[in-house]
Order: sequence, then C-alpha cells, then structure tokens
Amino acid sequence: MKISGNIESIEYRNTAGHEKKVVTIAPGFRQKAFVEFRGRRMADLDAFKENDEIEVTVTLEGKTSKNSGIQYNNLVAQEVTQTGSALMQ
Repeated sequence: MKISGNIESIEYRNTAGHEKKVVTIAPGFRQKAFVEFRGRRMADLDAFKENDEIEVTVTLEGKTSKNSGIQYNNLVAQEVTQTGSALMQ
C-alpha cells in the first residue's frame, strides 16, 4: 500500500530498546497517517524534512496487546521517495 502527502513531523522514539522514527504525513484535508520507520529504514529519513512531499510504501501490521487485549494497527515503512515540486529544484 502507498501513502503520499506532506511531512508534518518526524519524531524519534525509543521504547524498551526498540528504536523507531514516527513520521506524521498529511495525505489530504483533515487526515493524518502515522508511519513507523524501524531499524535501517530510519536512515532513509535523513534526506527529508518537515513539509517535504513524499510517497511511502507501507505494510500493515496488526497486534493484540498481551496485557490489555487492545488491538493495534501499525503502518510500517518499506520504502520512501520524494514527490511533487521538490523534485524539480
């Protein structure tokens, strides 16, 4: 699945030794997607900054919490490319 839009923020997170960067993408009016970049994919973000227009290929990862039973879905990045007017510069 592919998601495209402008980067609103890039956050580094380290929870219990699991490093990742979470990118907030605004694909359309009043919508947001939170995409996780893990492991070697975190370095892929070094070329990007806020307001860049990108397209991310993601996989959907679903989990159920062992403690609470709450179900979660994560968008995990597989590839990222720059799109839009930034390519013409």
